[in-house]
Amino acid sequence: MSDFDSEMLLERATLLGLISRDQANEARIDAQDGSVESIRRALMRKQFLTSWQADKLLKGEASGFFYGGHEVLFHLAEGTFARVYRGRKQGSGEPVAVKVLRQRFTQDPEAVERFNHEAEAGMKLVHPNIVRIYDYGAQDNRYYMIMEFVEGSNLRDFLRFRHRLEPAEAMPLMLGLAHGLQHSLSKGVTHRDLKPTNILISSSGQAKLVDFGLATIEGDERKMAQAHGQRTVDYSALERTCGSQKGDPRSDIYFLGCVYYQMITGRLPLPEVEADDFLAKMLKRSFGAIKPISEMDHAPAPELSRIIEKMMKMDLTKRYQNMKEVVADLEDYYLEMTGQAAPKAEVEAEEEFDIERLFMRRREEDRAALEAGETPAPDEALPEDEDFELGVAEDAPPAESPYEAPAIKQRRVLCVEAQDAIQDAFRKTLSRMGYRVLIVGDPEIAAERYRESPVDVVIYDIDGLGSRALDAFLDMHEKAHEDGHELHALVLLGPRQGHLAPRLPEDDRLIVLVKPIKMKQVQDALSQLAPVQTS
Repeated sequence: MSDFDSEMLLERATLLGLISRDQANEARIDAQDGSVESIRRALMRKQFLTSWQADKLLKGEASGFFYGGHEVLFHLAEGTFARVYRGRKQGSGEPVAVKVLRQRFTQDPEAVERFNHEAEAGMKLVHPNIVRIYDYGAQDNRYYMIMEFVEGSNLRDFLRFRHRLEPAEAMPLMLGLAHGLQHSLSKGVTHRDLKPTNILISSSGQAKLVDFGLATIEGDERKMAQAHGQRTVDYSALERTCGSQKGDPRSDIYFLGCVYYQMITGRLPLPEVEADDFLAKMLKRSFGAIKPISEMDHAPAPELSRIIEKMMKMDLTKRYQNMKEVVADLEDYYLEMTGQAAPKAEVEAEEEFDIERLFMRRREEDRAALEAGETPAPDEALPEDEDFELGVAEDAPPAESPYEAPAIKQRRVLCVEAQDAIQDAFRKTLSRMGYRVLIVGDPEIAAERYRESPVDVVIYDIDGLGSRALDAFLDMHEKAHEDGHELHALVLLGPRQGHLAPRLPEDDRLIVLVKPIKMKQVQDALSQLAPVQTS
């Protein structure tokens, strides 16, 4: 930051296309003393830049802000091979996720091939229970893919706080995942890495498969998994044990059964194995020693236990042979459990075009018209000079899945926080807890947001927000009571702000903590104010 002055910061942000000249002038006027820090805070307060973008600019970086016509906003998550960012489409502002291959792999042809392979496999799949991949490419020697943004958390983090789900809660998720996997297998795409971290649970309670990075496309003989074997150890071990071929769709069925097992019992059927050696990890797996779900605590009804156990049969001839059979049994069980048939997903998918059947139907219509003394309708020609293709429009979003679990919809938390490090800590910790998180760094903007759309609970860090902070908080309180409900809030005060406590409202559900505090105290307070529903 010491190498920059405020004008250099504004000029770089403008030249890169992150802000406009008018926005730069607004930041100059709003900044208190014209320093780099005050300009930085003004840009963030007015939401012209995110903290991630500002920090990247101050490090002197000039790339990585845009990929394929999409602006990167902040870091979301990362894995061994790639980082995932929240982004938005330029022009429309549509939210997206941007997955970028790590820099150290850009010179590795096998890693690049695997990354592009994931994009190619994913772009074949358009289904409400599969995270959509819209585009991929390379920019500034960095490989990226543009994906559907899913607000929520992965199943592993979700279960860390929920522990397990009752069958009635789990069934919509199970049916959605079953339909998603049935769709991918029908397109010749096996997943090859099914596990809770590769399943997202959206804020609406919808399950989505993600990360087909080790997928095998039917007819594709590339040995993608060989270079990255540590992530396929479970599949390799299972297939060696069962004597099945690599890429057998029944392997995906087995591991989807494992996901259902954990979802309902709260226990991993296959314990995590800590071993660096590839073969040692394979040998330590004992698929035959898994306790049947029907013998576990919290075992579901016998019919659902039978379905899950059949998905996990070691004898290939006794396991489900395809996902169509799994879906049929799950839907029958859903009917038995609820007394109503499972809803059908309205998936926009490519359909076989039987031209002969079309001609036969047309001839029958013409014959009927002539017999009735009418003139047959003329043939409808396709528009000239236009491409015509049956299937899904390139930018058409997948239909909404009918399999959502209303009981696990996320509670919304508004965090009013000015410090970047604390913002990031809140975003990651609260998302893992199962909350839907909105973070605003300016107290007045936060008050406006709350007036437009009240949330379940507010975390309000008065320390460091300035003199306007308390007044803005009282504005939230007033709005809540105008709408006839209490304001549920966790208020954080600085070590020398205890004198502000008497000015806080007494007729709401407030918890006040004085710094220094630990994140565990914040988690406990949220559990009191707006508990995430648990089994």
